[in-house]
Amino acid sequence: MIFACVLVFATFTACEKNIELDPETALDGTAGFKTKQDVDAALIGCYSALQNANYIGLRYWALTDMYADILAHTGTFPSFAQVANRSILADNVELRNMWQQIYIAINRANNVIASAPGVSDPSFNVNNAIGEARFLRAYNYFNLLILYGGSTTGYNQASGLGVPLVTTPTLTAADAAPKPRNTEAEVWALILEDLDFAAQNMLNSNGVGRANKRVAQALKARAHLFRGEWTLAETAAGDVISTGGYSLVPGATYSDIYLKKNTAEAIWELQFDATNANSIAFFYYPTNLGGRNEMASTTSLRDAHEAGDVRQAVNYTTTPAAKTQKYTRVPGDDNVLLIRLAEMYLIRGEAQARSGKLSDAVNDLNAIRTRAGLGMLSPATADEIVVAIEKERRLEFAHEGHRWFDLRRYNKWSDVGITQEYRALWPIPQREVETSAGIIAQNPGY
Repeated sequence: MIFACVLVFATFTACEKNIELDPETALDGTAGFKTKQDVDAALIGCYSALQNANYIGLRYWALTDMYADILAHTGTFPSFAQVANRSILADNVELRNMWQQIYIAINRANNVIASAPGVSDPSFNVNNAIGEARFLRAYNYFNLLILYGGSTTGYNQASGLGVPLVTTPTLTAADAAPKPRNTEAEVWALILEDLDFAAQNMLNSNGVGRANKRVAQALKARAHLFRGEWTLAETAAGDVISTGGYSLVPGATYSDIYLKKNTAEAIWELQFDATNANSIAFFYYPTNLGGRNEMASTTSLRDAHEAGDVRQAVNYTTTPAAKTQKYTRVPGDDNVLLIRLAEMYLIRGEAQARSGKLSDAVNDLNAIRTRAGLGMLSPATADEIVVAIEKERRLEFAHEGHRWFDLRRYNKWSDVGITQEYRALWPIPQREVETSAGIIAQNPGY
C-alpha cells in the first residue's frame, strides 16, 4: 500500500512537470500551422486518423458488413456479437469508439482548413491543401451520416436525421461543448459544398494514397447516388471513368486488385505498411496462422456467386476456410480500397437505369459481369437492371463495407433478418447522449 501511494504520488509529480514542457516534436494547435511543411504534416495526420482500427483500419466497414450478409462473427468479442446478432445496444463500445474516432478525423481536417490560409509562402498551393482537407471532412461526415443518420427508409428524405456539425477546430474546453444534431439536409449541404470546393481546387495528383480532383469527383458520384440525384450521379461517375486515367483490372488477374497495391483500378486506396499497420487480416485469420479468427465470410455470400465467377475465390476462400483474399497480410500492411473504378461503372449504370437510359445501363452492368467471367445479361426494365446491379454490388464490394448501406438505400434491411425498423439506423453512442445532458438526441427506438 505504501509503495502504491508513493508510485501514485511520483506519477502525478512527473505529470505535473511534463505539463510544463514544450514538446519539440508536436505542433501547437492553438498557434496554428505556420508553414507549408506544417500543413502537409497535418494533412498526413488526417489520413492517420482514417487508419485507426476503430475506423477504416477495421471496424467501420467490417462491422457494417457483419450487420449485413457479408461477414459472420466467429470470435469472442461480445460487442461484435451484438452487431452480428443485429441487436446493438446504445452502450456498445464499438459504436462509441467509431464515433469518437471519426470526430477526431474531422477535427484534424478542421485545423488544416482554419490554418492553411495563414501560410505565407509563394510555393504553397493553399487552395489545394484546403481542398484536400475539405474532401477528408466531407468523407468523414458522409460516413457518420450514412451510419447514424438518414431515415429508416433510406436517405435524403424529408425529416431525415443528421449528426452534429463541427466546422471549426476544437482547441479549448469551450470548443468541445456538446452541439445538437443537425438535420440530414444540413449535413448533406456541407458534404456537397466541401466536395465541390475540393473537385474545383485540388490537383490531379497529390501523391499515392492521397485525395485529388478525381477522388473528389468519385465521392461526389457516391453522394449523389445516395441522394437519388441520378443525373448528377451519372455525370460525376462518367467523368471519372472517361478522364480519370483508371482501368479495370482484367478478370484473369482480378485478385491482383488486393494482393498487389495501387493497381490501375484504385481511385483512392488507403496506404498501410509495417510502421502504419492495421489489424484486418489478424481479425480474419485463424489462430494457427497468427490471427484471432474473429470474423469470416458467410456461406450466403459464397452461394450468391454464379458458376465461373472469378470473385468467389476472392470473397470466400477455401484455405484458410471462409476468409477473403482481399486481406491476407497478418502483420497488417494490407491497403484498404476506399473507392475504385468498378464502383463508378455500377453507380453510372444504376443512375442511367433510374433515368430511363436502359441500354447504357445494361452496358455498364455487363462491363462488370464480363470482367467477373460471367455472361452478359439483357434485363428489359429499369427495375430488373437495378436488381441485377444490386447483386453485382454485393459480390463486387464484399468485405469493402458497401453492403449494409446499399440495403439501407434500397430499403431492404429486412432481407438480412432485421424486423425492428428503428434498427436501420445505428444508435448514437449512449455516452454522447448522457454527457451532453440530452443536447445530442438519441435515435428513436434505442
